[in-house]
Amino acid sequence: MSRESLAALLILLLILGAWWNIGAVDSLSRDMLSALEESEQAADRGDCYGALRAMDKALDRWLNADSYTHIFIRHSEIDSTADAFYELRELLLSGDLDSCDAAYGKLRYHIISIQEMEHPSLGSIL
Repeated sequence: MSRESLAALLILLLILGAWWNIGAVDSLSRDMLSALEESEQAADRGDCYGALRAMDKALDRWLNADSYTHIFIRHSEIDSTADAFYELRELLLSGDLDSCDAAYGKLRYHIISIQEMEHPSLGSIL
């Protein structure tokens, strides 16, 4: 195999890997944001148990993705997102639904930030 063919194959593998990574982070983010939205709607209705159950679904999805996140996501982002999950969980367990708005926003911000960081942009390529 010539050097040019090997280089072309490596570039193709890198492109396919990047494409897979974007799909994986989009799927993870979409699942977590959907469960988070369900949780927030339950909290707005005053259903603390439903809000906690839906938030735990998002947290379980996050924790079960650790074989992906611990390889592809920066550790500082992993830590801050986990902290945001547990801060929200603490508020829901305390029953303080009035204070949850900021915690939902913080967690949503972290999830969306991870998603945006994994998408290539002109600035990240150049």
